[in-house]
Amino acid sequence: MKASLPPVVWIILIFVMEPVKGGNLVNLPEDAKTILEELHSGSPASYAIRFAAGFEGIMMVVSGMSDMTQMQDNISFMKDFRPLSGDEMRAVGRVQKIFTAMNLIPCTACRYCEAGCPKQIAIPDLFAVMNTKQIYHDWNPDYYYNVVHTGGGRTKASECIKCGKCEKACPQHLHIRDLLIDVAKEFGK
Repeated sequence: MKASLPPVVWIILIFVMEPVKGGNLVNLPEDAKTILEELHSGSPASYAIRFAAGFEGIMMVVSGMSDMTQMQDNISFMKDFRPLSGDEMRAVGRVQKIFTAMNLIPCTACRYCEAGCPKQIAIPDLFAVMNTKQIYHDWNPDYYYNVVHTGGGRTKASECIKCGKCEKACPQHLHIRDLLIDVAKEFGK
């Protein structure tokens, strides 16, 4: 009589990092902000984190926090966790459509791309100002691009030598070289 082995049970632990996309899902465009405010049940960060944590099999959601207020906010809605309700999911879907229509660069500002850049381009910062320009359509992104991020001898997007080191390091698999061309066109006007 042959002994049979017990069936193999695979357990896959899922960890979600950056559910608030480096803070980008906190400072919302007015129309998206209004949708979430009408729910009267949480901060923009709370919807992003609860959305990610609400899926089957999620072991942990790792959210970056910049100060004590953000940490207290995260603790407040995760202490007695509840997944998003139907109304909340529909609202998040509406906000998602607003963001999708804006054609934003989905960079989480992890900065892995910067380490190997021979030109030391502040890639996430340049992508952030590009996204800010898409969202708010005001003068502020031009100032930040020209004075804060590329002024004083710092490298502009147009100075990219297209070596591809940034793309190899990007966990989001962004086509960074092409995106830098778009940034250069927008801010080189």
